[in-house]
Amino acid sequence: MLERFQPHASLSRAIFALSCLLMVAAAVAAQSDQPFMTLTEREYGTWWLDAEFHPFTTEVRGVPANKIKKTWCKATEFRKDLLPKEITIEERGGDSMEGYSFALEDNFDDSATKQIALVGVYEDCSGKTGRFFMILDQPVVGRPKVRFLETLETPHQFLALKSEDKEIIVFWGCLECDNISTLKWDRKQRKFVWLPTTQW
Repeated sequence: MLERFQPHASLSRAIFALSCLLMVAAAVAAQSDQPFMTLTEREYGTWWLDAEFHPFTTEVRGVPANKIKKTWCKATEFRKDLLPKEITIEERGGDSMEGYSFALEDNFDDSATKQIALVGVYEDCSGKTGRFFMILDQPVVGRPKVRFLETLETPHQFLALKSEDKEIIVFWGCLECDNISTLKWDRKQRKFVWLPTTQW
């Protein structure tokens, strides 16, 4: 009579570990199928207020998310090509983002080093999400360096930029509204400062 095969304990553990790994991989794959932007029920009636954003990248402009902030697991900068075209086009055929940007490049601190100001959404490793604004130094050689960072944990993550001149950056929490914040390079203090009207 043949004896029934009994798998070795270490083999059973390996099979169990492989099963868990496959389940995690399937969950990650399912999450990656989620679009960057989804719309909640039309609570406010404008896409930029009703939108929910889902970060899916682990770095921004070559800087790992956990180097921007050690508690972050994901960070994705806003880009127009990540937004559904049918959402951003107005009823009359115009572009609702006209005049606004998600990234600005200039010498914001009057130095010889180029900087890029950009906005996006983050997710920390506990699953909490919010928006961020960041200024990166862009050296000729080497990885970009975080020069300035502002974050806000909020369900309303949309943020757009305008530039009045190379030393003033205006932030818009919505389009066609007065919810703005203004950042300026202060020559005397040698740092970026929020102007008194800030509503970040």
